[in-house]
Amino acid sequence: MVEIDKILANIEYLPPFPAIISKALKRLKDPEISTDEIAEIVKFDQAIASNVLRLCNSSYFGLRRTVTNLNEALVYIGLSRLKQILLLTGFNQYFDITLMGYETQKGELWKHSLSTSIIAENTRNIFKVSKNENIFISGLIHDVGKLVLGEFVAEAIQKIQNLVEKKEMTFLEAEKSVLSIDHAELGGKVLKMWNFPEEVINAVTKHHTPPVKDDSDLDNIIRLADSVSMEMGFGTAIDGQAYEIYSEICNQYGIKYNAFLKKVMEDSLEEIQQIESEYGDS
Repeated sequence: MVEIDKILANIEYLPPFPAIISKALKRLKDPEISTDEIAEIVKFDQAIASNVLRLCNSSYFGLRRTVTNLNEALVYIGLSRLKQILLLTGFNQYFDITLMGYETQKGELWKHSLSTSIIAENTRNIFKVSKNENIFISGLIHDVGKLVLGEFVAEAIQKIQNLVEKKEMTFLEAEKSVLSIDHAELGGKVLKMWNFPEEVINAVTKHHTPPVKDDSDLDNIIRLADSVSMEMGFGTAIDGQAYEIYSEICNQYGIKYNAFLKKVMEDSLEEIQQIESEYGDS
């Protein structure tokens, strides 16, 4: 079994979150913030500015002319969409890599993260629960623990797969059995170190564990969004479908799982493809 201290030490090697994005996200918490003020912050980050302009001029908005001014683009896309762009741009550096241990092709984890965030927001709409700004980000970073655990999984993958196949364990159970910690639990520790909100930490930590009575809507939504993403073929390759799917959650919200699955897939596929085309090569 790998010593947990060795795994936790690898958290320190993750690159820091971009300072300009952190500053902009903090300012966006002010309901009185203007697009001009935000433009003054983000204009110095080429990746953010280009993503804002690219999205504004994409088929998603269908404008009849090309927008080249950042301030004007922010007016069109709105501050809510800007927050998503900031998060996508900031976390792209972490996920758009070839991740040892979990992927067979570069970018599989990034695609899974993108799709989970979109499916999570559409799940909220289907369940008719209150809006929560942490739904998108929780879906986007629910597998952040894999960034730290990947190299250890790569070294122990045969042991893990043997437990999945011969002992009929889930990938998470096998992961923890061999490595002393699983990627969901480790993800919570990463986010705690990064000072994320407690409800985001909880949702990430719980996304592969059975639901219990006191779980929040966010906890349940991230669990389901993660599994639907894999059902749609956006799962990471190595662990694939070797997890529990908590379909019974749908009963709490008055909808049958098959009906939910059909609806959320219909609502999400086009948007996933749109966002992936905008950010896949960023």
